[in-house]
Amino acid sequence: MDPSLLPIDRIDLAIICFLRNDARTSNSEIAEALGISEATVRRRIKELQERKIILGFSALINIPAIENSIKAYIYLKVDQNNIEEVAQKLVKNKRVLTLYRIIGEYDLMCEGLFLSMKELQEFVDTDLKTEGILKAVTHVVAKGYKINPWIGL
Repeated sequence: MDPSLLPIDRIDLAIICFLRNDARTSNSEIAEALGISEATVRRRIKELQERKIILGFSALINIPAIENSIKAYIYLKVDQNNIEEVAQKLVKNKRVLTLYRIIGEYDLMCEGLFLSMKELQEFVDTDLKTEGILKAVTHVVAKGYKINPWIGL
């Protein structure tokens, strides 16, 4: 059985919650809060990483604090024979933060970060003129009301 499919218990979930709220929380702080040993926390984090439940540790960036930055969501209608090729090309693009295969009117949803409107326009005019992309609709984020790094659970 694939180890990543094994369920997580309450301790694993608690560790994940601590790290989600502050990825810099030390193993000893987590251990003290949960009433377990630091070695147990270290082992469980290692196991969660090996099972690819924890994929990494990152900072939550305040996008509006980056002067003139623009966050956009781009919905793509793609020829069904080219979805994987288009996706692989976009994944390699430094401007693309996330890329999802979606179900509905569009096939892919791309979240991008651009340093100016000009850079966004260049992305749309150049990078989205790829074989297989039939239609692209861009939505620029005007204001964020809730930004949460917590995906899943």
